[in-house]
Order: sequence, then C-alpha cells, then structure tokens
Amino acid sequence: MGLLDDLEQQAQLERDSKEEVLKAKREFFKGTTLPTMENLYDYLTRLTKSLNFLKAPRHGHYQISGYGEVVTRCDNDMNVQAQVPMYGRTYTVTCTGIVDASQSPSIMVEGNSRIASMIELFRRYGFEAMERAEKNEKGDLTKAYFRAWGKVPMTATFVAEMQSDLLKMEFTNFDSFGTRKQTLRISELNDEVFDTIGKYIALQQNYILRESISDENREAWRSKLQQEQSRREWEQKIADAQKAEEDRLKKAQQGSRITGSFKAITGEFPKPTTGQQKAVTQPIPPVGGKPSDSPSGLFQKIGSLFGKKDK
Repeated sequence: MGLLDDLEQQAQLERDSKEEVLKAKREFFKGTTLPTMENLYDYLTRLTKSLNFLKAPRHGHYQISGYGEVVTRCDNDMNVQAQVPMYGRTYTVTCTGIVDASQSPSIMVEGNSRIASMIELFRRYGFEAMERAEKNEKGDLTKAYFRAWGKVPMTATFVAEMQSDLLKMEFTNFDSFGTRKQTLRISELNDEVFDTIGKYIALQQNYILRESISDENREAWRSKLQQEQSRREWEQKIADAQKAEEDRLKKAQQGSRITGSFKAITGEFPKPTTGQQKAVTQPIPPVGGKPSDSPSGLFQKIGSLFGKKDK
C-alpha cells in the first residue's frame, strides 16, 4: 500500500467517525431534545397564562448597596416567545416588575460628590431616583433626596442546540439585579425540574436548582464577598472624607466672605478680641528726674492756684 492509499484510508476513517458522531447527535436531538423542549414550552405557556389570569400578587425584592431594598410588583404582562430553527430551540419568557415606591426608602445625601455617586448608582440599575435637590449660589448640588421608582424588566431564556446535550438557562432580574446562568442536561429535565423552574419564575423561591457546592468554591465565594465588602467600606470612607473636605472648604469660604464684607463697610479688618489686644505702653519717665505729671495731676495744681485768695 502506497502513501496516497494510506492517507485516503485515514481520511475515510475520520469522515466515518465524524459522521457517526453527527448521526448520534441528530438522533438524540430528534428523539430526546425536541420532545423535552416541547414539554418545557407547553409548561411555560400554561404557567404564564395562569399567572396572568389569576393576577396573583408577586413581589420581587432587590438589594442596592448604599441605598436599601427595592420592592417590585410583577405586572400581568408575562409572555412566552419561541424561536424554532431546524437544529435548535430558544424560548424566552418576559415580564415587568413595577417598583413599589411606597415601600422604597427615601434617603437624603449631602455633598456634590456623594450626590453624583448616588445618581450613577441608580442609573446603573436603570432608575432615575432623585426626587428633589438643593443647590448653592454656584449651582453645585448640596443636598438631594432619593427614592427608587420605575420598572424592572425580567427575562428568562432557555436554549437547546443539536451540537450539545445541555439546556442553557439565563434568568435576568428575578431574585436579584443581574443575570443568573445555569445549565442542565436535557436528559435530566422532568416534571420536578419544571416545577422548580416555575416556582422561580413565579417568585415563590429564590433558587432554580439545588447544587452541592465544594469547599473550594465555597471558600472562593466567601473571599469574593469579603473583597466586595471591603471595597464598599473603602468607597464609604472616601465619600466621608470628600464630604468633610467639602464642609471645610465651605466654612473657609463663608469666613472669607464675612471678613471681606466687614472690610468693605469699615475700611479695615476687625480688631483682635479683648484677650488678644496688646498692652498699652506707658510713657517712660526721664532718667534722673521726677516722673512727668499725669494730666489729672496738672489739672489739680492749676485748680489749687486759682483757688487761693489774697490776704
């Protein structure tokens, strides 16, 4: 057998192997993935219709570091959309959380830098939360009041493809701000898993699947939380230092304005206080002579002269 024959044989074996793998994936997608995803779509459709019809109160609770808890009430606009390409399935559940402003705390923030930081914080979450503000004569913000209000878009996405035996799930703004990602083997999807997904979407529980966490991952998460806490503490210290510096500059500016106003009226700076006045210098008597008469002594002598009578 020559070199060319050997290479062609190896290429054919590789093609056969890839074809076998592709055939197995097609059979799994057709026989397992498609029926399972159809069951999931049917479950999500019935779930959303029931929740919309019952108008059951569903509340979301979200924590914003530096502000507090934001409570939302889910609107009855839950909807399911399906994308059905030949070798994949994508289902998307959408709904809207309306912020309950009556349960949102109202906070007051002082200092231009701290107000700017709070504005940026709320914009990061999609809120315009500043209710009213006060400015100084330069137009800088000195005091502002914040209360969260607005809407929180909530999305759940389920994706399955022929090239993978996994169901990819993404949940955005359900139990916290941000996106939670999880994967599960298609073969592991059953009624129990559907039920726990439904409870999570209905805001009846704050987890999707219970997973065992290794000690290594638990320690890594604990370290990450500690770093996040330290970062927040340093940010608060920096904000407090900036506030103290702003107060110091404000007092200095007020003092300079008062001094300038006094000088504009009197033409001179205010005199030192009584305790800071210099001692008045007394006249020094001439050397070798008597002390000079004080003004009161001279008047007494003159008075005595005019007061004498001729005998």
